[in-house]
Order: sequence, then C-alpha cells, then structure tokens
Amino acid sequence: METLDLTELARPPYYKPFGRLMKHWFGSPAYKITIDAGFTCPNIDGTRSTGGCTFCDNTSFSPALRGHVSRISGQIEAGRKFYADKFKADKFLAYFQTFTNTYAPVEKLKALFDDALAQDGIVGMSVGTRPDCIDAEKLRLLQSYADGSAEVWQRKLAEGRTSIARPFIAIEYGMQTMHDVTAARVNRAHTHAETVAAVELTRLHGPDLHLCLHLIAGLPGEDAAMIGASISECARLAPDSVKFHHCYIYESTVMAGQYRAGEFEVIDLETHVQLAADCIEQMPPWCCIQRLVGEITDPGVIAPQWGKTKLQIYAMISDELKRRGTHQASRWQG
Repeated sequence: METLDLTELARPPYYKPFGRLMKHWFGSPAYKITIDAGFTCPNIDGTRSTGGCTFCDNTSFSPALRGHVSRISGQIEAGRKFYADKFKADKFLAYFQTFTNTYAPVEKLKALFDDALAQDGIVGMSVGTRPDCIDAEKLRLLQSYADGSAEVWQRKLAEGRTSIARPFIAIEYGMQTMHDVTAARVNRAHTHAETVAAVELTRLHGPDLHLCLHLIAGLPGEDAAMIGASISECARLAPDSVKFHHCYIYESTVMAGQYRAGEFEVIDLETHVQLAADCIEQMPPWCCIQRLVGEITDPGVIAPQWGKTKLQIYAMISDELKRRGTHQASRWQG
C-alpha cells in the first residue's frame, strides 16, 4: 500500500484521487479501457430475477443488440489508440465494466482475463461485479494475477513485454445502498448482507486485490439520512477506493418511466455536493476517490439536468470541503 502523507489530504482537492495511486504504482497515469466481454446478470436471466436493475438501459439486455461485442484484443487496441492519441498514454487498465464480470465459470473467466492481461500496454485490470457473483475460487484466480504468479504475467515478463513485477488488480462491487428495501425497489436482487460477505471473502482469498465499492446517492425512496447511513456503512467496510455516483435517469430504463410518472424526484446539485463531501470526510485516509458524480453529459440522460460539467461539480465539492475546513478522513471512525 502507498505510504500516505496525511498532510496531503489537508490540501486541495482535500481527498486522495485514484490517479495519485496510479502514478505511485506506475510512475505515470494509467487509463482505463472499458471492455464488454458479453456477460449478463443473474437479475436479468431469471436466476435471481428478470428485468435487471431499474436504472440499467433495458435495450442493452438484448443479445441481438449486443452483437457488436468484439474480441477483447480489438477493444483494447481501439482504447489504447484513443488514449495514446489524446494523452500520449502508454499504460492502461483493462476495465471489465459491462454487466456482471464474474458471472461465468472460472475457466471462462481465466481465458478472458488472460487475454486482456496479455495485451501490450496493459498493466492491470479492474473487474466490476455483483457481490452475489463471487466465490473463493474466482477470488483465488484474481489473487494469482494480483501477486504476479499467474502464468500469463510470468510469460509477459519473460518475453520482456513488461517490467512490472505484478499488475494492479481491482475488484469493484456494486454496493449501491445498505438498505435492502431500496435494493428490492430497484431490483438489485441481492442483500446488503451479501455485500458484507463478499468484502470479507475478498480480504480472505484476495489479500492483494484493490477493493472498490460503488454507492449511488438519490435512489428512489431514499432521503439524506438513508444515504448518510450507507456512506457510514461503506466507510466501516474500509474499501481501498470508492465510487460515489448520483442517481441519474437514463432513457429506456424502468426508472425513467417511474420518474416521468412522478413516483420520485431526482437529487438536486446542492444536496449531491453536500453528500459527496460527507462521503469524503468519512472515508479512511488510504481510500482512493475514484468518482464523485455519475453521468451527466450523455444525451440519453433525461434527469437531473444540473447545467454543470463534471469538472465544475468536482470543484464545487472541493470548495465545500474547504468551506467546512475538513478533508478526507476528518470523520473517519477507524
């Protein structure tokens, strides 16, 4: 783990950005290349539910509409070219983001993850998944990458295609909320107890994995007190990084229909800034802040319409921390 100078947290932006960790690991930025490996979810295919989360884009559930899914090597090559052209980047993380990326037998996962890590320029991997789709065997597979012992990484080292002894390997769990009543309302089809169990299992079988938790502020039916309770619970679980999203409404979702029917209201910008600052204050000092706002610029987003860029919202959150005279870990209870 990176040695942290706590005085850094008392300076702008008053928290530890994920990019700072990447520079510590690799000496320069590492950019995430998003990968669609063709997975589905247990709340889509009927294993636990159907229809998916109410905030997910329903049109993407159709196999016919996902016929574009290409080989991982091709997706990585396209992403690598984009970031190289735009930022002159040469280090990348393969980000398995779309749907549930451990929802398959371990043999299939190994083939997909090996393929990604074997590509030139790939220095690590981040795997987004649900807490009910992980087990000891899958975590041991991920741990073999994280400690550098996996055959694919040893071969890459032997061929001189990397000088990094072990790649950066992260697992990202969609905690979203600690409240089971909310999880049921948005059709997550798993409980918070399963999230806690996944965190504990990860620490047991994947000690070198970077553990990230996702939270969504403003889910239907939740008030500031409920969101605050989820923030405190996330802090208690002490993740290595956190993604704090606002609940945005995307067209073609069940949630969009509920919103148009007046079943709930979206969170306003001022409230989100306050909650994001609360979240930062409670996170452990080593925790990286990967995200502080959800999607706002995609033309498919129908609400909220805040009229701000992501950079402007990040600046507002830092300004709020400065106004309070606080910073990350100011209210951490560890």
